[in-house]
Amino acid sequence: MMLQEEVVDGSLEFLILASDGLWDVVTNEEAVAMIKPIDDPEEAAKRLMQEAYQRGSADNITCVVVRFLSSPNNSSSEQK
Repeated sequence: MMLQEEVVDGSLEFLILASDGLWDVVTNEEAVAMIKPIDDPEEAAKRLMQEAYQRGSADNITCVVVRFLSSPNNSSSEQK
């Protein structure tokens, strides 16, 4: 069992919690690129699971995406 502790601050957009059924066939960078434009976390998780399945994952695929609310200072409207 692996345990990793991370600081959650205003810069964190989302968190991907997944089993090795995903990580065996999708890299961290690929996963981020796939779901970054998807606002709905449930749809993002489904997208990752579908991709792992299409890539032939031979393991159980479990995935949860948690999307964090951005603070007003992080919104794209203020970065014009």
